[in-house]
Amino acid sequence: MPKQHVVLIMPLSTYMWGTENCGGVDSVCQMLGEYLVNKVNPDFEYTIIGLDPQSKTPYTGEVISLAEHVNFIWLPCSSKHTGFKIPGIVWQNWHIRKLLKKLQPDLVHAHLWSFLIGSGHRGKSIVTIHSYKQIGRHSFDFLNNLFYEKIIPLLTKSLGDKKIVVGKILKDALLKDGIESEIIYNPIDDSFFNASKKPPRSSNNSLQFITCSLINPKKNIEQAIFLIAKLKNSGFNCHLNIVGGVSNALYSQNIINTVEEQGLCSEISFLGKKNKRELVELYSHADCGIFTSKEETFGLVPLEIIASGLPLLCTEVGILSEKKSFFESLGVLYLNENTTVDQINKCINEHDSKFSVDVLKNEFNVSEIIKKYHFLYYQLLEKK
Repeated sequence: MPKQHVVLIMPLSTYMWGTENCGGVDSVCQMLGEYLVNKVNPDFEYTIIGLDPQSKTPYTGEVISLAEHVNFIWLPCSSKHTGFKIPGIVWQNWHIRKLLKKLQPDLVHAHLWSFLIGSGHRGKSIVTIHSYKQIGRHSFDFLNNLFYEKIIPLLTKSLGDKKIVVGKILKDALLKDGIESEIIYNPIDDSFFNASKKPPRSSNNSLQFITCSLINPKKNIEQAIFLIAKLKNSGFNCHLNIVGGVSNALYSQNIINTVEEQGLCSEISFLGKKNKRELVELYSHADCGIFTSKEETFGLVPLEIIASGLPLLCTEVGILSEKKSFFESLGVLYLNENTTVDQINKCINEHDSKFSVDVLKNEFNVSEIIKKYHFLYYQLLEKK
């Protein structure tokens, strides 16, 4: 019996998995793509249409073979290489429509809902929703916000035979608009589990902290900075590495100003963007992770921190909010205005690295997440 053809449309900065990164959705899609390349499924073959957020190369339509059962086609997200300024969604969806007409897949799985607009695909489709209206996206100018927060949701509402969300905040928002969805959480890359071991601890008054996120207001990095100031003022010798690219220049400057105002220039370093290998290495030299975001549709970074064997100080957000009791059982400390230095010290010193890593791996490994998606593929294609 011939394999059924699944086309995955994903934001991807690379298929050299883990060597580049343009944010959380890119990271998740790289994990899923890498797994599909390395694990043959007897029932499916795949074509991945990779939407390059950086538009590094012009569109050619070249089919690249990543494995006997997986082909890959690059699609730059913008038309900049053509010399013509075409609206991104028009450029992307026009090419997606042409590719789907040529590929004639049995099923399309999109990781941006807007990819399905005008696709012309008459077969089955799944969409994994990572953001919705104001949730999970950055605010831009008035027209951009109107288009993506008002118009696009109206156009996509009926698209997709199965709507998958990565967290309860999205499920609740969709349900409020009368849209049913299912939750499939994001996986954690095996590299973090495989590299995890109980890191050597510094003495109680010499602590290495790390946080990782895009530099923008929703990530609330100033809370992590004030936490380091609190520890320093309590007599602790500590240092915080802030990893992540700048997505809001004004906020980035404000954060730098805050560091200077708090007298923390020697205690805080900005390391910029790092790839997966570099990030795993940085975690291996840290004593504790910090994650102080205000909003997450899922929140992959704090899970990667725990998977690396580190204790975690965090805000109640995303998956950390949805499964709070689960993460508290792993020793995670949720920050609030009453959090004490003694509580932080206890969280670090009493952390059971092996236990937390083992439990987390059982819950969020890539294999289990792929199984859930494959179950939906079988379910939909049997009804075809």
